[in-house]
Amino acid sequence: MREPTSTSDDFQPPVPPPPALPPPAAPAPPPPPRGWGRRWLSIAASVVGALLVVVIVAGFFIRLPYVIISPGSANSLDDSVITIKGAPTYGSAGNLLYLTVRVSNRDPNLWKYLLATLDDDVDVEPRANVVGCLSDADNLRFNANLMSQSQDEATKVALERLGYAVTVTERTLVVTEVCRGAPAYDTLHVGDAIVSIGDAPIADGDAVSAAMEQFRPGDAIPVRILREGAELVVDVPTGRIVTDASSPTGRRCVAARSGTDAGDPCFGIALQTYVDYHFPVAVEFDLARVGGPSAGLSFALAIVDDLTPGDLTGGQRVAITGAIAPDGSVQPVGGVEQKAITARHQRVDLMLVPRAEVAEARRGAGDVPVVGVDTLDDALAALHRHGGTAVPPPTTTAARS
Repeated sequence: MREPTSTSDDFQPPVPPPPALPPPAAPAPPPPPRGWGRRWLSIAASVVGALLVVVIVAGFFIRLPYVIISPGSANSLDDSVITIKGAPTYGSAGNLLYLTVRVSNRDPNLWKYLLATLDDDVDVEPRANVVGCLSDADNLRFNANLMSQSQDEATKVALERLGYAVTVTERTLVVTEVCRGAPAYDTLHVGDAIVSIGDAPIADGDAVSAAMEQFRPGDAIPVRILREGAELVVDVPTGRIVTDASSPTGRRCVAARSGTDAGDPCFGIALQTYVDYHFPVAVEFDLARVGGPSAGLSFALAIVDDLTPGDLTGGQRVAITGAIAPDGSVQPVGGVEQKAITARHQRVDLMLVPRAEVAEARRGAGDVPVVGVDTLDDALAALHRHGGTAVPPPTTTAARS
């Protein structure tokens, strides 16, 4: 007999434990205050603006070693500029114009430099290429002396072309450059006039070379000079001349040891000879603040025009640039392209320039005819071909006095 199976209405199957819950998440950060993004933008803009102001202001104070050459003016050489006494004159129509350029007289700041490089009418040159190691003050003084000398040499050439006798009264050899590192630096100064070297009197550059032949590199040579009106003797150290292909002259003066270095002695200076003349006719110039020798050819032509009948220009406006040497040759000058731009703006009829600089002048002259000349007679012939009055040679071989 089977036993009965027991049952119960209260039976429940076992319940598994609940799964583990993850740890509660960290509370979310509170939202940023309204306008916080705009505040960051404002701060960033302020910082950038401040930096920009600093850069702009700094640009006015940062100086760069460059010279800016820009077009200048075309100035009439009429009777108010050149006055002649002691000979018959025939007046001037003022159609001969001398050209100038504007040259910065101090290192430009960063902004002026950048603007100049973007201007097609402006030339920007390294300072050393234009003024060497001269200070701004020394460069102005040097160019003023060159202008004065160019007036005298133009007068000499013009008067001799017309048959007058001109005599030399004095020659002065002046120091025009002494760069740092040269043997003579701090001993000779710009503007010193060399009177003698050792026992040898000095009148020109050739005399300097001859006087130094008796010395050796490294010697200290007694040099008599005129400085600001006072005469004194200074012992000038010498160096020796070496070959240097990077130098414009192919040579350079370097330091030397006394008694041990061979070669030719040198001071490491630049010199300029200034000449005083006796003129039988008084010629006076009244010019604004213009420096340099580049107006010499125009001065000579204006003097010839005033002392001869007729009109060298034939009524045309002629712009001229070019230095004049005592032998009547025309020498190259600087800034010819900028001068040609000035001539073009002034609507002149003809431009005369040194022959070596014709191509440079034509880059700025536009449709203005450009003629290159080598001598004063070349210039007179060019003016005659363009309608001016011819200037015959002196009628007698005996110079007028």
